[in-house]
Amino acid sequence: MGVSVGELEAALRADLERWGATVADSALAAAALDTARRLDTPGVSPSAASLLHGQLRQYLADLRDLAPPKEDDDEVADLQAEYQGLRAVQ
Repeated sequence: MGVSVGELEAALRADLERWGATVADSALAAAALDTARRLDTPGVSPSAASLLHGQLRQYLADLRDLAPPKEDDDEVADLQAEYQGLRAVQ
């Protein structure tokens, strides 16, 4: 029988997977997952939840900063490449 994963932990795991192994394997990611698990625990008090949510927000911001830049949707880079191609043709 496996351990049930809560909604918050599942969402965090999806973000970590998208951000790559370097981010997902970090101690910061482990701390964020621990915090998410605590928030997913039934009966967490409102005051504890408030503190944990604040900490998780900070972890997410720090993890996002560690993630490599997204290149697929970089319109500026696409335009620069197109411009360079046009210059080479002239």
